[in-house]
Amino acid sequence: MLDIEKVAQLQKNLMNEKEVVRSRLEDALIRLTGQDVSSVPTAHLIKLCRRESDDLHDDGFRLERIDAALCAIHTGLFGYCADCEEPISINDLLNDPAEPRCFECRTRNHYYHELAPSN
Repeated sequence: MLDIEKVAQLQKNLMNEKEVVRSRLEDALIRLTGQDVSSVPTAHLIKLCRRESDDLHDDGFRLERIDAALCAIHTGLFGYCADCEEPISINDLLNDPAEPRCFECRTRNHYYHELAPSN
């Protein structure tokens, strides 16, 4: 199971990645719409990405997963599969702390979408 220090480090990594992805999305949406979206809440930013451009889908999807992982940390559900509620392996979480599913559920869940590697 995850110890407090590891969760804190993963949370920090997620928050840093969220800033990078959000900034990239804000810049792209400003170019597309001409409107400043820097004060738009994350949930609305994700919706704008889906509405404005298919090119922003991957970043919008990633931001949604990061936001969900940060919420799971705050609620004490981080590291548990969103489908079966069993623990997600530490290696999977170290590989991608925003991973919402265990390996077994990922491989049989038809809703799972493989994303391009993060920067």
